[in-house]
Amino acid sequence: MGEVYRATDTRLGRDVAIKVLSSSLTKDSERLARFEQEARTVAALNHPNILGIHDIGDYEGAPFLVSELLEGQTLRQRILEGPIPTRRAIEYALGIAQGLAAAHDKGIVHRDLKPENVFITRDGRVKILDFGLAKLLRDEGSLETATTLTMGNPSTMPGVVMGTIGYMSPEQVRGEVADGRSDIFSFGVVLYEMLTGRRAFKKDTAAETMTAILKDEPPELTETGWQGPLALQKILSRCLEKSPERRFQSASDLAFAIEALSGTGISPTAAAAAIKPSFDARRWLLFGAAGLGGLALGAALAWALRPAAKPVPTFERLSFDRGTVIHGRYLSDGKTVVYSGVLRGGVPDTYVIREDYPASVSVGLGGAMVLSVSKQDQLAVLVRPHFWGQYVWEGTLARVPMGDTAPRELLENVSAADWSPNGNDLAVIDRKNDKWQVEYPIGKVLLTTDNWLSDLRVSPDGKRLALFRHPAGSKDDRGVVVLFDRDGKQKVISQEWEALEGLAWSADGREVWYSAAESGDQYCLRASTLEGKNRVVYCGTSGTRLHDITATGRALVSTQAGRFTTAVIQHGSKDEHDLYGMGSSINPRLSPDGSEVISTDISEHGGSDYLVYAQKTAGGPPVRIGEGGYGTDISDDGKWVLVVLPGETEGKVQVIPVGAGESKTLRWEGFQVSFANWFPDNQHILLFGGPVGQNVGLYMSDRDGAAPKLLVKDAPGWADVMPDGENLLLMENNTLLQHSIKDGAEKKLRTLQAGELPVDWAAEPGHLFTQMVRPTQVEIDKIDLNSDKRENWQMFEPSDQQGSLLNVLQVSITPDGRWMMINYHDELGQFYGSDSLR
Repeated sequence: MGEVYRATDTRLGRDVAIKVLSSSLTKDSERLARFEQEARTVAALNHPNILGIHDIGDYEGAPFLVSELLEGQTLRQRILEGPIPTRRAIEYALGIAQGLAAAHDKGIVHRDLKPENVFITRDGRVKILDFGLAKLLRDEGSLETATTLTMGNPSTMPGVVMGTIGYMSPEQVRGEVADGRSDIFSFGVVLYEMLTGRRAFKKDTAAETMTAILKDEPPELTETGWQGPLALQKILSRCLEKSPERRFQSASDLAFAIEALSGTGISPTAAAAAIKPSFDARRWLLFGAAGLGGLALGAALAWALRPAAKPVPTFERLSFDRGTVIHGRYLSDGKTVVYSGVLRGGVPDTYVIREDYPASVSVGLGGAMVLSVSKQDQLAVLVRPHFWGQYVWEGTLARVPMGDTAPRELLENVSAADWSPNGNDLAVIDRKNDKWQVEYPIGKVLLTTDNWLSDLRVSPDGKRLALFRHPAGSKDDRGVVVLFDRDGKQKVISQEWEALEGLAWSADGREVWYSAAESGDQYCLRASTLEGKNRVVYCGTSGTRLHDITATGRALVSTQAGRFTTAVIQHGSKDEHDLYGMGSSINPRLSPDGSEVISTDISEHGGSDYLVYAQKTAGGPPVRIGEGGYGTDISDDGKWVLVVLPGETEGKVQVIPVGAGESKTLRWEGFQVSFANWFPDNQHILLFGGPVGQNVGLYMSDRDGAAPKLLVKDAPGWADVMPDGENLLLMENNTLLQHSIKDGAEKKLRTLQAGELPVDWAAEPGHLFTQMVRPTQVEIDKIDLNSDKRENWQMFEPSDQQGSLLNVLQVSITPDGRWMMINYHDELGQFYGSDSLR
């Protein structure tokens, strides 16, 4: 239809694209009408997944439009390189669906969706192009009454076939009216091609292709060699239904289903309480943070198969940038959002999202994090923040007017703060001498406690405080909602929840709203009255975190889409082999020869909370080898897995074969077990546990279930059996100690760097692999325990970062250092606003 040029907008100093209708076509009234139609259509849309139009005009008889300039490649160019990995295809599909939803919301149907009309920018964003065949529904998008076209092109009346053969819906092929569900069919065709590299309905002739669209079904994804979640196949099948009534009834519903599928939909800390060892051991605590990854697939499948219904209440998406959201608040206008987060693999910073400009713009605070906003738009922020645990950050409290970039520092060691209604005073949670304090105003201590506290908010009348109180001596996010008056009197107004995250007062001050989970990751919005009566406000298919509520009742919430990856990398290589299907695993362990990985899924499956799997690193699906407990270690010969079965009064450890063989269950009455490791002889077992009611220590048993023998009374932060089988390696703080099993004698070996953790034993005697996690990288070193010698073994950086800080859950390395397995988590979050939560 025209020619496209790269140009410079000299007024705003930006590069743009100019599309010019050639002079030979300006005499073609139909082409001219379609060109003008496209300009009006796209100009009516303002969405990150749709090409933006800046201007339109006519120069010496040549019509032109000015759009944003895109750098990257079309989806067609990408597909020509081969099938797109499932996880990346889901990300692209989500962007396309969200763009279509925005268009359909304006009553605009694309009608020519195909890989050529989808653009992938260099930073991975998806943009829908070419609305030249778009049509406008008469009544702003009604699917029932759309019978005519109103954008000025008579050739697009019913009975005329419009679109691209191979991507048209059945109703387009028949020349019938095409509404938004037609785009959903085309979307399904594009998604099929992304996943398989093959066209869904490609035949030798155009007539045969159109017949196939009307009558045939494309080959199942599994028949093409594709391996991925069943839920995605269900979503695709529903998009490709021949009858529009059987497809998703809106692109919004489609986007919601894909968004649930694009990650676990949970916070990485939400399931930390699923397994709660009472000792601070890196390996055995980290696996608890990995969470219930399988739930999102079930949620997506349930959404895909549910009867079509318009969701109530309604939510408006406010953010579109790739990253993690931490804290968000409305400014005084009740529309502008200021929030702290991590975007595009960077570091925490504070951003603003305006109603007329949805892109996140830094407010220039140099990494400070927002905690609260006063009625005068004065920000309470944390400067020099550092991550404490769960979703809590600590730093120095400061205040700064919105728009200023020089915060005034007020108080150190603060983790939460909230302004009084008049904007004059601040309530804070801070720590002094390992005690948690509540001050309101600053300087007046209302509470000092060993329990960790979070999510402090002041009531609309300024007379009360609400916060979460969590267990002492841990970072467990279980807890209750507590009220305080200004004299420090306390009142618990909720039951104990399995997890809590996000709190705000209702607009009238009669209730406290918060996000809580009864189990796992199912964060629902709940409310408690001042008298302690509880109710559910909203419970969706994935966790919803509450951030703020305005005086008019507008709620600010976020959803989190977490991704767990188990990647196998060969030493010296940057190429990841992602063990698909193991991405939500906890505590994955690599066998010494690098051929096998064992892991545990703690989602609920038919009544079992734990399923243990083994998977070949060379490829193939995971094989279930046990259930009811979590796998902790694989023997040096790679044949046997230890599985701990949790129990209140009886410790159980299963010895399960990876291949052929019989399982054996070891039992110790009155003795609890939290974790277990093999000795190098593949016969003895190191137990982390102890008699019921006592502290966790280190004990030795064997595969015959001998009575546990005490080795170390109080288990340190990290411990393992040394390769000689005669000593333990203990880590206390950052110091590594050699502990003799025979006589208990200890010898200091060396001190690790701050943040450095042991990983696995190297083949050379006295050598150990360690890890150091950076914001976007993992540094693997090999150290000599008997000297200061250190070798930088490998730097790992995920090839497909979603945009958040890297959260490494587990690293495992073979003794020869040839193979490395990294289990990591990253997370995307988006903000939504709602005026209809009640």
